[in-house]
Amino acid sequence: MGLSPSFTLYQMLGPILARRTGGAAIPQDWQRRPPGKLIWFHAPSRADLPVLDELISRLADQDPDLWFLLTTDGPAPSKMPDQCFHAQLRVDLKTAMVEFLDHWRPDVLVWATGPLFPVLIDLAAKRKIELFLLDTGAAIEATKGWRLLPGLTRRSIRKFDTIFSGDEATSLALITAGAHSENVHTTGVLEMADDPLPCNEAEWTTLAALLATRPVWLAAEIDLEELGSILAAHLQAMRRSHRLLLIVVPAESDASDTFSDVMADTDIVFSRRSEGGEPAPSDQVYLADTDDEMGLWYRLSPISFLGHTLAGHSAHNPDPFDAAALGSVVLHGPKIAAHQLGYLRLARAGASRKISHLGELANAVETLLAPDRAAAMAHAAWQISSAGAEVMERTVQHLSKVVGIDGDPK
Repeated sequence: MGLSPSFTLYQMLGPILARRTGGAAIPQDWQRRPPGKLIWFHAPSRADLPVLDELISRLADQDPDLWFLLTTDGPAPSKMPDQCFHAQLRVDLKTAMVEFLDHWRPDVLVWATGPLFPVLIDLAAKRKIELFLLDTGAAIEATKGWRLLPGLTRRSIRKFDTIFSGDEATSLALITAGAHSENVHTTGVLEMADDPLPCNEAEWTTLAALLATRPVWLAAEIDLEELGSILAAHLQAMRRSHRLLLIVVPAESDASDTFSDVMADTDIVFSRRSEGGEPAPSDQVYLADTDDEMGLWYRLSPISFLGHTLAGHSAHNPDPFDAAALGSVVLHGPKIAAHQLGYLRLARAGASRKISHLGELANAVETLLAPDRAAAMAHAAWQISSAGAEVMERTVQHLSKVVGIDGDPK
């Protein structure tokens, strides 16, 4: 395949980009490359380092003669896995990339999402290095670069031999951007699998039985300024579902008395968890004003509105995967900076719903009260929040096969 005008122009611009980003692309103080197989991981985001550390450790356990190279755009992590070297990789210059590949001679390049390096990818493909794009949460970013150079992204992304994608929407975007469809596998995102929030099983059993015949939704860790609108939305939703129960969890437990006063002033029928009460059949709201029970409320509530996403400080809003991992559909506003990547992943999987203002909240709750709709979204949420362990195992198996661990040739 001949060089496209966009690729040629990109190479010509390389030295200019190098000067703008700080000069030399790669320091020349590399360690000696040992004999044997070497897997190269490139991690543009330092947030990916813990999960790549785990992946490298798993592979090293399988083969003590396997070596690894980790490249980032900054200094080495303070803790490196065994059998692993580090180098900086900041600028996509042909001369630097040739020197880099000549020194390290990797058998596989694992690109952990993020922007692509067209020159490097082109050189690696010509050397028959296995190219593997691994979704650690932002693989879709690989489709968004170089819009002013038509065809450049397509040229690069179609050179990957294997792509593990986090969800169907990302897979479609990658294929549309140029990836060969037979090389794209929707596996889920490779990430550290956190344990779901715990709860008291006896309390869950009691409350689940008590609420078995009632529709329930949750307002999780909300501020006082959100409370009035949420109560209004609940009363509106109750017109269609008169037995609907709202569980309210204040963001700060010391604000629970004020929450209680506001509810009393609005003639809401409610009971308080801190006073030992359980939701009575006549209760419209249950004020869950005790600490460290979010795991219980997410388990009981098929729909969760996450606080601070419409008002208050977005840096304090709850992690949406805490709800998703426990099968609760996520409702949220536009203020998602604290967990932006998580919210976007849920949205791509159809496991959440965004509202622009609290006036839309009642309609969103009413829509999701349909059991089939909520169940489908909750299942999608659970799938993407629990896939990390399976993706880790599948990635280990794939890379083991590529480098021929246990005699399985490439």
